[in-house]
Amino acid sequence: MLSRKTRYSIQLLVILSVFFFVLFNLVFKLMVDIKSESMKKKAEETEKERAVQEFSLHIEDHYRELQALYQAHEYEKAIDLIKLFNTHDQPDYKNLSEIKKEIRLFYLKKKLDFIPKIQLDEYMQLSKDIDIAEDDSTEVFIRTPRYGRYFYTSDFPIQLEGVALSVQGDFSDTLVWTSSVDGKLGTGKKIGIRPSIGEHEITATGTNGKTTGSMTTRIYIEKNPDFLQKPVRD
Repeated sequence: MLSRKTRYSIQLLVILSVFFFVLFNLVFKLMVDIKSESMKKKAEETEKERAVQEFSLHIEDHYRELQALYQAHEYEKAIDLIKLFNTHDQPDYKNLSEIKKEIRLFYLKKKLDFIPKIQLDEYMQLSKDIDIAEDDSTEVFIRTPRYGRYFYTSDFPIQLEGVALSVQGDFSDTLVWTSSVDGKLGTGKKIGIRPSIGEHEITATGTNGKTTGSMTTRIYIEKNPDFLQKPVRD
């Protein structure tokens, strides 16, 4: 019969053996995983370098295709090509940054013309998609009144409404409105005015804190015609 001390020693030896066996397997698996991850990362980097070299080899062909799409106003397809330039480390190839900006302005103006309320989130996503975060310009657009509008004094107050947008956000509250005749008219996205009779150049100026943008429209203010005058009682 084995003594109690001997049995205890054997049990301890078995436990330690199992422990070190499990530990060895865990360490071995960890090393295999690390090596596998390293090989995978290296393969991805190699594939990326190969793709960049392949793109660079044919970059002039891609650029000519992009210019053709841009000139044909096929902006959706042009944006897909712009993403390729960004992906392959060529975000500023030749005048690519100017094309990006013009496409962004096209979509922004389109929203201003056809959508009652600007979808700022969509505008910001478009900016992100075509990688123009480096553009910190402020773009100002006057929504109302339209250029060349005539108003009578009975139309007062005339509503001025505009937007000031930048990649950083909506800065419409910074808009400062001025008239070539009456000077400063007020501040804000939307204000009501009672301008003097005559021709006015109305300018909206906004800023994102770094850059300033502006837009000007023209309106004409006239006296009420006779048929709009209230009769005077004796």
